[in-house]
Amino acid sequence: MNARTLRVFAPLVVWLAASAAAAQDDEAVLDNVVVRNRLYEPGGKLEVSLGVGLPLQTHLTAHYFFNLGVAYNLFNTFAVEARAGYAASRHTGLARSISESFLALEEKLVTDELEDLWEMNLHGVAGIRWAPIYGKLSLVSDLPAHFQAYVWAGGGLGSFQRNSVIQCSQVVNRQAGVCDNRTSLDDRGSASEDYWVRETRVAPMVSAAVGFRFFILDKHGLRLEVRDWVFRDNYRVNLVREDWEAGRVTGESASSPGLTHLVQFDLGYTYSF
Repeated sequence: MNARTLRVFAPLVVWLAASAAAAQDDEAVLDNVVVRNRLYEPGGKLEVSLGVGLPLQTHLTAHYFFNLGVAYNLFNTFAVEARAGYAASRHTGLARSISESFLALEEKLVTDELEDLWEMNLHGVAGIRWAPIYGKLSLVSDLPAHFQAYVWAGGGLGSFQRNSVIQCSQVVNRQAGVCDNRTSLDDRGSASEDYWVRETRVAPMVSAAVGFRFFILDKHGLRLEVRDWVFRDNYRVNLVREDWEAGRVTGESASSPGLTHLVQFDLGYTYSF
């Protein structure tokens, strides 16, 4: 490229660079104004919410949460909230496979119950929500989506049930691993009752979450969060097969049972008054 060509293109390159820098500055200013001048201020408002939680991980149990929440925003960034709901729960295929395989063993055994078998049902928690981050996402040029990023922490009570995959109090067919009243040996769905040892309890728990609240107009919102429900496990060790198949209580409580975590992805709708 000769000197004359350089003299022609050099001013153009400088002008394009200056224009690009100015555009970036203008965009930054606009973004700062949008974030600083909040379009949505939840402070002082009451809100109700509906949510559905889906399991992010399943081992021996799977939970599907349905929750109703009521919150009051003390400030734009701080709220108190109460949630109550029900979790539809079930054993996973892995748990059913373990139960059938174990029942089919012929030898007389002394064994321990499995961890993390408690299933949550009714539950209620109260906690605080702190949302220090307010921002926007530009979905299209003229439609920014305003949101808050938040953390949530609290505690409450839950009702739990535990269906053993080890202790069958009435063996129907040991070779096939059947411990229920099914009408067809190959059709698990035909059973209306099973004979696995069942326990229930009410216990304290804590819950924590991180998530986003997206504002829709002035009163509506969409909530996306990852939530962890945590409660103390409880199971028995040194169980004697002859005892539980005779209907007798056997074994003793584990000394250090640890904690159970139910991690969910929650999708919710909120309405502010």
